[in-house]
Amino acid sequence: MIMLIGIMGKSGSGKSTITRLINENNDYQVIDVDEINHLVIATEEFIDIIKDKYPNVIENGQINRRKLAAILYEDKEKMQEYNELIWSYTSRIIEKMIKESEKDVIIDWMMLPLTKYYQMCHYKILVDCSVETRRKRIEARDHVSKEHFYARDKNAVTYNMDDFDLIINNEEGSNLDEVKSFGKRLTLLHEKK
Repeated sequence: MIMLIGIMGKSGSGKSTITRLINENNDYQVIDVDEINHLVIATEEFIDIIKDKYPNVIENGQINRRKLAAILYEDKEKMQEYNELIWSYTSRIIEKMIKESEKDVIIDWMMLPLTKYYQMCHYKILVDCSVETRRKRIEARDHVSKEHFYARDKNAVTYNMDDFDLIINNEEGSNLDEVKSFGKRLTLLHEKK
């Protein structure tokens, strides 16, 4: 049976960086749920569904993610409806990836605690840092305004710190040696299974 490792943290905390460090030797199958979501929203089927609900977010046959986000961030019910819709597609892909994986699996996703996979994780890692550090990273990475960041962040999941096997403070950039060491310990654990 494969081991599942969940890596979580709010947007801009550095989850993907930590995932890359832990998977430095390519020991794991990495499931980046945001990446899968981006693939889903580019499919014709999904675009057609969104076009029916929010026709003004379709540009050149594609979903304008910023326009859609502006609608969803302002309405919790619409956000929940959208999350359930995209999850109905994404969860099937994740299920297939886990089932077909020959390696232990890292699931990298902020919203993992809202899914069944959260309880299935053998190890849970939280990447944490201040709101202001995350804001600066997101503004630089995604070229969004401060207002856009705060609108997005107010809908972020809340974590119970007691649920995690490791909490990485990524305020000034993570302690690379500590993270790599944790990755090696996980590797040894899965080799002993």
